[in-house]
Amino acid sequence: MTYSCTKDVSASKLSARNERNRLQTPHHFGVVAERTMNRCTIWQFPHHFTTAMECVIKTDMGAYGEEWTEDESRRTYTFLVCLILIWIFLVYLDETVLIRPDFTFWSKLLLQNTLLCLVFIICGYSVIFKGLDESYSRKISHVFAYALPISLHFLWPQDATKLPGSLELTWACWFQFIPFLALIKPVRRRSRVLMMAFRAVDRVNDRPYTLTWMLSQLLGNYVAILLLHFYLTLQKDIRRVKMAILPMVINVLGDGLAEPVGVRWGKNKYKTSALWYKGAFCAGDFERSYEGSACVYIVSLLGLIPFRKLFTVTQFALSIVFLPITMTLCEAWAPHTWDNPFLTSACGLFMICIFELVP
Repeated sequence: MTYSCTKDVSASKLSARNERNRLQTPHHFGVVAERTMNRCTIWQFPHHFTTAMECVIKTDMGAYGEEWTEDESRRTYTFLVCLILIWIFLVYLDETVLIRPDFTFWSKLLLQNTLLCLVFIICGYSVIFKGLDESYSRKISHVFAYALPISLHFLWPQDATKLPGSLELTWACWFQFIPFLALIKPVRRRSRVLMMAFRAVDRVNDRPYTLTWMLSQLLGNYVAILLLHFYLTLQKDIRRVKMAILPMVINVLGDGLAEPVGVRWGKNKYKTSALWYKGAFCAGDFERSYEGSACVYIVSLLGLIPFRKLFTVTQFALSIVFLPITMTLCEAWAPHTWDNPFLTSACGLFMICIFELVP
């Protein structure tokens, strides 16, 4: 079907631009031409949802291709195998989970995935129809995907006196990956709602590895924070389990604010790379700002204050001095899209060193 998103763009020009978009990632998921040219925008037909979403789907085809590629199949099968293996391991540790008559447990899992889907759809709609910057949308979506499984179980414990266990949190993290199966290419293109949800996280600089980077980053985050949680449960002072929230605070508020601050006020830039880009480790050329990285320092500093009673005087003094610096340097050097797992791991290792080496 021949489709033109604007009246002043001819079919031949649109075809040429679509071909260029196959070779160069387009700047906006909901457009078929670059921002610097006379591009089509959703604002030109805000009242026609079907027409708007057709434009979005066409741009998705231009960015990711129409056919299901061998590389995409390999990445999807790897994801599925990992999910299945982790499921088998968790069932081995807790074989009653599938028949567990625990209304609270299953309600929390259903609530976290429902909230995640709603956030993705709202953010995608805002990007397409309201002009929300895709960097903001991706950050909001990632923050919810990262924080929901852990924070929900801390805020809604099984009973009033019991903190969530490591196995319970692991199940919560595992279930958080399930909605992402609906965002793989052949599935999302069957539904305009799913295309809208995918638009929430599809940042141009991340293509064609949007889902790969998103899911690997979440997996790295979950592994790091679950290991830290398990370590803290072994402490004599069980209240220290609450400190598993600290890396989340730094990620959600510190790194969460770093990108919008950098986009809006970041004048001083520096370069970084991606953990994996175009078939090579530590490749690519991406920008961050010193103004954005300063958010990580400030949040790391302030985030320690609520936990001061869980440290000795010496431990707290050293943490106040060195943790914000450690987190800021880690965020600055972390690979593109993988800064959150690096921040979580660095914060966890720092706390372990403080508790084990400092009286």
